[in-house]
Amino acid sequence: MSDLLRRALAAFREAAPGEGLDAVAGRLGVGREEAADLAAYWVRKGRLRRTEIGTPDCAGCFFAARSCTGCPTAPAAPVVVAFSPVGREAGGASGAGPA
Repeated sequence: MSDLLRRALAAFREAAPGEGLDAVAGRLGVGREEAADLAAYWVRKGRLRRTEIGTPDCAGCFFAARSCTGCPTAPAAPVVVAFSPVGREAGGASGAGPA
């Protein structure tokens, strides 16, 4: 496992609540896209949890019964993605905020 992957996991675990992906990327010395890729790696490994905040709720309309992929009746809302540690390694930090 690369040193950058380990450092990325530590950076996400130590991030302050609401701290953005740009701040974590800056601490790691990488771009925002690379920081997002590193976070995605740890999400796949089960060490970080990815949570979308502000996604529209399905109202159970006619389209829901037809396996829709998006709600045509719900207004578009910005989605905030938060990463938080999983398991005993989580420590006391609550993870990085908006992505």
